[in-house]
This record gives sequence, C-alpha cells and structure tokens, in this order.
Amino acid sequence: MNSPTDYNLLVKLNNFFQRLLLILLLPILIFTSCGKRPIFHEYKLLDAGGWSSDSSYVFNVTINDTTALYDLLIAIRHTGDYSYQNLWLFVEQITPNQEITRDTILCAMADYTGKWYGTGNGSIYTLQVPLHEHFHCDKAGTYQYSIVHGMRDDVLKGVNAIGLKLEIADGEE
Repeated sequence: MNSPTDYNLLVKLNNFFQRLLLILLLPILIFTSCGKRPIFHEYKLLDAGGWSSDSSYVFNVTINDTTALYDLLIAIRHTGDYSYQNLWLFVEQITPNQEITRDTILCAMADYTGKWYGTGNGSIYTLQVPLHEHFHCDKAGTYQYSIVHGMRDDVLKGVNAIGLKLEIADGEE
C-alpha cells in the first residue's frame, strides 16, 4: 500500500466522496434556507376545563425592521372533541403608538364532512389562519395582540392552545 498508484487511488476516492457528500448536502441546505423565517412564534395553553368567553390571551410581538414584509398567523391547536366546523375570534391590536384596532376572524376548522383542516398528530390538530398577509409595520416597537373567542358557548371545549406567529413573507406585495 506504499506505492504511488495506491496513494493516487486513495486521493481520487477521497475527492469522489467529498464531491458526493457535497452533492447530497447542497439540496438540503438550499431547501432548508428558503423557507419562511419566523420572527415570533408563541402558544398559550388554555384552561383544561375549556376556553372561557371572558379569557383573553395576550401576545407581545417586538418588531424592529419596518422595511420587511410580514405575514401574521393565528395558530389553533384543538382535539377532535371540538364541536363546531368554525371558530370565531375577536382580535385586538395595540400598536407602539397606542392605536387600537379590532378585527373579527372566522376560522374554518373543518369541511362540511367533518374533516379537520390543518395538520394532525394523533388526536391533536393544528390550524394556522392568516390574520394579516404581506404587510409592513409603520413603527418599530412592541405590538400587543389580544385574542378572545367569539362563540356562543360561555366555555368552549376542545381547543387546547392559541398561538400567534409572525414571519418574513415570501415574494412581493
């Protein structure tokens, strides 16, 4: 194994394996770097007895870059025990300027046959609903979001957690 041809063979094999490794890893690096980048992602666990209509869940989101284009999503985790096809939410936003906006959001949870939208993992389902898409923030600072359910039930069963996710948007406005 001390001959020059053996050494050249080892060098060629080493170069081959380095190139093969690069070819295999390059697509993984490209695809993982091209996804949306979350700036903020937080869940609040709801009371085990259900979501009371007077329980508000608050999220404080700090935004520093006013030039970036953002997507804001509400994330809902629920079980198959959720009794309805839809979920009404009341969302209040307080900007760093203390301006208040309120919005009513209809979240379609299941189709007409009862098949849940979103992703499922056993008996837990997660649905992300766009609140604002492709938007800029006028002012840097902390934005406060408050979420309350707007269903007729005083205590809503089957919803485990409510979340908020802010991410850098893909593409143009």
